[in-house]
Amino acid sequence: MQFESLAADLQHWLKDNIGRGVDREALVQSMRAAGYQPKFARQAVDMAVGRFSGAGMADVAVLERPEASAAVPAATTQPAVVEKTQPAAQREPTASEIIAASGNSIETSDRRVNLLFALNAPRVVLFGGLLSGEECKELVRLSAVKLQRSTVVNAVTGEYDVHPDRTSSGTHFLRGENALIRTIEARISELVGVPVDHGEPIQILHYLPGAEYKPHFDFFDPNFEGNDKVLAMGGQRTATVVMYLNDVAAGGSTVFPDIGLDVLPREGNAVYFAYATPDGQLDRRTLHGGSPVAEGEKWIATKWLRERPYTGPSA
Repeated sequence: MQFESLAADLQHWLKDNIGRGVDREALVQSMRAAGYQPKFARQAVDMAVGRFSGAGMADVAVLERPEASAAVPAATTQPAVVEKTQPAAQREPTASEIIAASGNSIETSDRRVNLLFALNAPRVVLFGGLLSGEECKELVRLSAVKLQRSTVVNAVTGEYDVHPDRTSSGTHFLRGENALIRTIEARISELVGVPVDHGEPIQILHYLPGAEYKPHFDFFDPNFEGNDKVLAMGGQRTATVVMYLNDVAAGGSTVFPDIGLDVLPREGNAVYFAYATPDGQLDRRTLHGGSPVAEGEKWIATKWLRERPYTGPSA
């Protein structure tokens, strides 16, 4: 990870607090309290300390951290600037920041997930082993008994309609419905830096030979009045995580036609893609679809993420 890859507000916050004499551990703990992953927080602080403390910081005065005393509780002797200048750190680290801090894999609370590729424009990341084989099989087992024909959001009416472009069947799990779902939701949150309550329920989709989902966008076009209903349930969708629950003999890839990318389904892997350009516009290069299954069957689990806490059906 390079210091320059950190968000500008985080760089400034680190520089300011180091200049005021806040020690390394206080900075790490402050970042962890704000929701940053432990590994990311420590690496960011170590880089900043190396750059801005001692001889490496000619333009910022370094102050000694006040010592605790019997008259003043230790918690109050840390410079007040940790709290007063912390708003810049009061957010989850972005997926880009997490990936930059993680080398070729990410250690979540319960599982190491590999990074197989990362595309920057648009932002597309392939995670290897996001799910274990046992987790994939259990999701399929729990879903197989309650499948129904998949629907799409009608941009004109806001209703959920059956559409010929989407020929899969599927079901969903309420957010936090069981221990397995809670584990997966927490893992995704750690990987991509989005709070669990910003996620829609996990959707399970099943494709038989010939079934497909033609290219489409996962975000809601605000120009269509029918999308007002779904946008009111937590704001715009910001990203998608597609988790592959089985190996597919032929076909069934996730295809991004505008950038020439096909992601082949492999059990346990997951593709993540975000829809916003650097200037905050919706990125239409995230047009994607599920190519027809040519042989065998395909099971996937999809998690859509919102800009605010999701309050819609089955939240």
